Amino acid sequence: MIGWRQFAVLQSVVLLTLLTLALPNAVAAASLTATEILNSLESATNPIEDLTATITVQTYKNGDVSFTQQMRLILKQPDKMKQEYLAPDYLEGNITLVVGDTMWIYIAVTDQWFKKDLADLSPAEQPWLMFRNILSGVRSELDDYTFTRIDDSEASDVYHIRGTPANDAAVYGSLEVWVDADTFTPVRRLLYDMDGELLVDARFLDKTLVDDVVTMPLRIETYNADGELQNVITYTKIALNTGVSDAVFSCLEESND
Repeated sequence: MIGWRQFAVLQSVVLLTLLTLALPNAVAAASLTATEILNSLESATNPIEDLTATITVQTYKNGDVSFTQQMRLILKQPDKMKQEYLAPDYLEGNITLVVGDTMWIYIAVTDQWFKKDLADLSPAEQPWLMFRNILSGVRSELDDYTFTRIDDSEASDVYHIRGTPANDAAVYGSLEVWVDADTFTPVRRLLYDMDGELLVDARFLDKTLVDDVVTMPLRIETYNADGELQNVITYTKIALNTGVSDAVFSCLEESND
C-alpha cells in the first residue's frame, strides 16, 4: 500500500516557496512597519474567492532541466484545495484534496484513496502550504516568526523585512523578505538554517494583475547557496472568482460510503 508520506515527497521540490498574492495599491514604503507590511500581505487574499491555475515545476541540474512536473491547482476559500498531476505520465491523474484539516490522496495507478488528519500538524508540516497559503482558513508559517523592518542604505521601492523564530515551531533560523512597495508582490526571499547558512534564495518575477483582482508573480526561481538555479515554477491559465463548486473537492471514495 502506498502511504501519504511517500506521495508527499513529490512536493519537496517546491516546499520552500510560498505563493504570496498582492493588493493592487500600496502606501509609500517609508510609512509601514514590519507588522503592517505582514498584515497587508495577509489581507491581500481577501478579494479572492477561488483560484484555478496550471503550475509547472522544472528542476535544474548543472544548468539544465532534469525533471518537469505539471499540475492543475484549484483553491476555494476558506480552506479547500485540489491539486491534480498532469505530467509526467506516471503521475498523471494523482490527486490531493485538502478540506479543512482532512487530506485525501488518490493514487491513479492503483485506484486507491488515502486519508490523513492534518489537525496536529504545524504550518511547516502542512502539505502543499506554498499553494494553500492564500486560503484564509490556513495558518501561515510566517506566524512563527517575529519580524523587523530593515532600512537598506540605498533608496528603494521595496520593503525589506527580517524574521527570527518566535516559537519552537519555526523551522528556519531566520528569513528575509523583499516586497514591492507599489503592488505588495514579493520580490525576493532568503531562507537560512539555524546556523545562519543560506538554504534557498527565491526570486519572484513576471508580476501580473490577474482578472483585475490581485497582482501575482507568475514565475518563481529558486537558487541554492552557491547561486545555482534549482527550480523554476510558473503559473499559467489562471482564473479567479469563477464560482468553483464545492463538489470539485469531494472525495469519490467518501461519497460512495
